[in-house]
Amino acid sequence: MNYRDLLNSGANVSVTLKLEDLREIFREMAGSLKSVPKDPPPEEFLSRKEVLSILKIDSSTLWSWEKTGYIKSFPFGGRKRYKSVDVEAIRTGRKGVRHGR
Repeated sequence: MNYRDLLNSGANVSVTLKLEDLREIFREMAGSLKSVPKDPPPEEFLSRKEVLSILKIDSSTLWSWEKTGYIKSFPFGGRKRYKSVDVEAIRTGRKGVRHGR
């Protein structure tokens, strides 16, 4: 009788295993496990002042970019916040660039 038959039988028994047999069982079980996807890291948001400082722009430019949809703001506690990934894309020149052409 193998260990699967023993498990499926539901019998209340004590089992003695060789260490190598136990390793083989764990290897077999590990191969059948599904990987659990990791949660994405939490998004980081920047204040208006931080964005102005990082991008070295005037508040009127930031306002204009918001109105045209170049950057999106998110309300937090009555204040606007901006995704740090969006700000970094603008800072490095990746925002609005078409790839593959």
